Amino acid sequence: MLNKPQQQAVELIDKPLLVLAGAGCGKTRVITEKMAYLVHHGFCGSEGIFAITFTNKAAKEMTARAVQMVKGGETLNISTFHALGLRLLQQEIHHTAYQRGFSILDASECQKILQELLPKGIKKEVSNQLQWQISGWKNAALRPNEVSSIVPMAVETYQSYLEYMVSINAMDFDDLILQALWLLGEHSEVLNKWQQRIKYLMVDEYQDTNASQYLFLKKLVGSGSHLTCVGDDDQSIYGWRGAQAENLQLLQQDFLNLQVIKLEQNYRSTSTILDAANAVIQNNPHPFEKKIWSDLGLGEAIQILSYPNAETEAEQVVADISFNQKSNRKNFNDFAVLYRSNHQAKLLEQALRLNNLPYQMSGGRSFFDYSEIKDLMAYIRLLVNPKDNAAFLRVINTPKRGIGMQTVQQISALAKRKGSGFFLACCEDDALNSMSDLAQSKIKPFIQMMRQHQKMKASAEVVVASLVKQVDYVNYVTHSANNKLAKVNKVKLVQDFLKWVNVLGKSQHLPVDELLNYLSLQTSQDDEQQEDAIRMMTLHAAKGLEFEHVYLVGVEEGILPHANSLADADEEDNAIEEERRLMYVGMTRAMQQLKISYVKKRKKRFPEEKMLVAGGPSRFIDEIPLELSSGHPRVKRSVAEQQASNKKNFAAIKALLGD
Repeated sequence: MLNKPQQQAVELIDKPLLVLAGAGCGKTRVITEKMAYLVHHGFCGSEGIFAITFTNKAAKEMTARAVQMVKGGETLNISTFHALGLRLLQQEIHHTAYQRGFSILDASECQKILQELLPKGIKKEVSNQLQWQISGWKNAALRPNEVSSIVPMAVETYQSYLEYMVSINAMDFDDLILQALWLLGEHSEVLNKWQQRIKYLMVDEYQDTNASQYLFLKKLVGSGSHLTCVGDDDQSIYGWRGAQAENLQLLQQDFLNLQVIKLEQNYRSTSTILDAANAVIQNNPHPFEKKIWSDLGLGEAIQILSYPNAETEAEQVVADISFNQKSNRKNFNDFAVLYRSNHQAKLLEQALRLNNLPYQMSGGRSFFDYSEIKDLMAYIRLLVNPKDNAAFLRVINTPKRGIGMQTVQQISALAKRKGSGFFLACCEDDALNSMSDLAQSKIKPFIQMMRQHQKMKASAEVVVASLVKQVDYVNYVTHSANNKLAKVNKVKLVQDFLKWVNVLGKSQHLPVDELLNYLSLQTSQDDEQQEDAIRMMTLHAAKGLEFEHVYLVGVEEGILPHANSLADADEEDNAIEEERRLMYVGMTRAMQQLKISYVKKRKKRFPEEKMLVAGGPSRFIDEIPLELSSGHPRVKRSVAEQQASNKKNFAAIKALLGD
């Protein structure tokens, strides 16, 4: 049963609509119900409905819900922004400078290209900065002639980077939106075709859009009468990657007949938690006023806990979770520990392991995210599919074979003339003969090695082990490591991968192509596993989730708000507002119980911090009303209260140790 504002949002179909949906107020349900309403009342066929969200996981969840509710739901177009851009580009590629079958390069592959484009001797830190700068320009939908920078060579490098990517028929992830946007702007026939195809467009998590994404969707919807955007300005926490909360206001400017409907009834949290979260977030400016509320009861006060140091905080939080879980007979996955930065997890992990409590970390680095594993996967991909240009580009000079960018451009041009992939172009003698003797001497051994392993009649583990040995990859990663620890870690990654492949190949007698299919499925599976374990994650990773019991740790000046947000006086207001939104997101994950902790003294400099963190309660704790909390630092506790608190903590630890 929908509430009144939800029903209004579902049934308004002839005007541009902004649904301001507070945390836990049922925004995804509104989108799926609206899809069903449009189809079942004959306003639109399911194939004409497009919905955009930001993650593959969110798209899958929305699809699963919609298919159950919408007749013909399997033809709905639910995807991420990047997937929609990719689909458009693949279908309209003949209108661009690119060729069919273009590669999509990840950040590490693009980083290598930038380093090659820069003069020799330029430090990696500079190319990292340039990569971030170029991504920012792309997210802002800016061309090289529209930008300026204090970083030397930045504008020229941006232009060279765009040209080089076209020459090797490759894009980065930002290009999937930007090139699609430019295509729509330059070819009216393509624009008209897609505007006619998209009968109704819905955008989830609208507050996370950047300038390029906003302009892209604006092109697609034309007048916007069949547009619904759902978002919450109070949960805009991705400014560091280009998201613009002000896009909510742009909707009002660009669509003058925009309707705004607010979803303010929360179905997740107690009134105490929501009132406290509202009190904190009200310190930010609001173009649209809203206040979320709940009829789930008052609930218990928010506990604010102080500890002398980080070690004690970790021990006490873990002890409290264990005590709470046992005494209330809860599942471990009813509990979540949230923190601002990944480095805060180390002590908590140690305490959890010491006490043998199950936990699962979200948002951490996946095994398949490491460059060494990506290299090995690319070699296997190229073995199986010689037309895989992205794999070719990754491994052609890894390890270094002296094959430069000019040679790669030559290969790309040859492939373009022959209408084949890069690898296959190199396999033809007449193509190779058009290159210099030096280039041929570098490329031929690589091609021979790959073709030899493509022809091997052996199971996957034998082929892969032979290829890795011939490439001399272990020696390569050993010498590329910056220090002894990195060397050990890199070699272990390679060894672990080979052990895994060996076990898989021997037990299942897999050929190489079946091994690749299996490994690809592992890389694409959701990180979230479903075992009963305490959830640990950053505040960014927690967005969209909910837990009965939430522990928000390290809520201190210099951590939340982060030290970097305090460093630049010119940007401080915007940065502090985004940090406050992070606090709001953390608080509104809690359904029944919220515990917020800080340490009085935290004297440690972390590598990513720009200043020394001294500890002490965050300003955001000060914004929580006294009457909604217990243990507030502005309220001095009596000796009896302090003794009672100590006794409870001692009991929790005793119960933990006695189990």
